[in-house]
Amino acid sequence: MQLIEEARQAWRFASVRLAVLAGVVSGWAATDPHGFAKLMDSLPEEVRPLVGVLVAGSAIYTRLIKQGDKSV
Repeated sequence: MQLIEEARQAWRFASVRLAVLAGVVSGWAATDPHGFAKLMDSLPEEVRPLVGVLVAGSAIYTRLIKQGDKSV
């Protein structure tokens, strides 16, 4: 297995940061389902289905946009 050339600088990508954040949130939801349910219940009912779409859309968007100079 070989890493990409700029693997050490991957943290600079917003998509990587969003993936870490999504992992933290899903870990929290798995360890404290009641707390996560309380948070979701605090959102308006119309907005709840859009949470997943927003997270996925944000990750896709940040992966598609240019994120800095390759020489950095």
